[in-house]
Amino acid sequence: MKVMIDPRAGFCGGVKRVVKIAERELSSSETSLFSLGDVIHNEREIRRLEELGLRSTDNTILENKSDSPCRLLIRAHGEPSDVFERASACSFEVIDGTCPVVTRSQDIARAHHLAGEQVVIIGKPYHPETKGIIGHCSGDAVVVFERDDIQKLQPERKTFVLAQTTISANWFDERVGWVKERCRDVVVENTLCRFVVGRDKDLRHFAAQVDVLIFVGGTRSSNTKSLYEVCRRANPRSHLITGENDIDTAWFRPEDTVGISGSASTPQWQLIEVKQFLEKLNCVEEPIRDTAGNTC
Repeated sequence: MKVMIDPRAGFCGGVKRVVKIAERELSSSETSLFSLGDVIHNEREIRRLEELGLRSTDNTILENKSDSPCRLLIRAHGEPSDVFERASACSFEVIDGTCPVVTRSQDIARAHHLAGEQVVIIGKPYHPETKGIIGHCSGDAVVVFERDDIQKLQPERKTFVLAQTTISANWFDERVGWVKERCRDVVVENTLCRFVVGRDKDLRHFAAQVDVLIFVGGTRSSNTKSLYEVCRRANPRSHLITGENDIDTAWFRPEDTVGISGSASTPQWQLIEVKQFLEKLNCVEEPIRDTAGNTC
């Protein structure tokens, strides 16, 4: 059995940035560092950061002024603008880890809202990024997730449409069509993350060239779920796991080529960990090499 890690797998730029910020802040000061919710949607990476000193919390921490110096890390998904105001009022030092792609979406949505337009977000209403963008429109934005959501739109009003950055291009385009059926004056800006859009194509190719695809990701990550579906459509022998403990040896045959990949919130160390586990199964006939031919 041969095993290889997807050369394009690993953190996206926004996740890589916020993890580095967290590591830097944890190593540079002993002042408590809190994050509002999980910094990223990967339980095991969160545990690693917590072991370094990061403390996850929720918005109730913003209800009372802090009696001691504290730092508050804003996660990659971003937060509504009032969170920054409330944090400052509570004497927190705010460290903004919002993904720059998400910040751009927030800024664009706010500008169109202030111009008096009807702002539409194509996305998942429960997703933290979507909630954050709504907050930058003073709560006055319509989320289109299901087809019935377009009934909330005012047909005669000038309408601006943007995307939750992590949804698929096809999913976005379909819902833009629904909005255009309902409203007459519609301007659309594709704010999808280029990494996520390109990842679909790369992942389909990688999944199709291996016999078995092991996809590693967190249980609360929507990106993990959507990318796993991309793998499953390209290769029926795809399996979603959170770590090596989820692996069933019955998935493999001695002659198989096994590919390992992950979502935008899956760290490289988890992929390497899974590969090393497969090596220990005693069914690997030669040294494991990555796609560049380097022995791992």
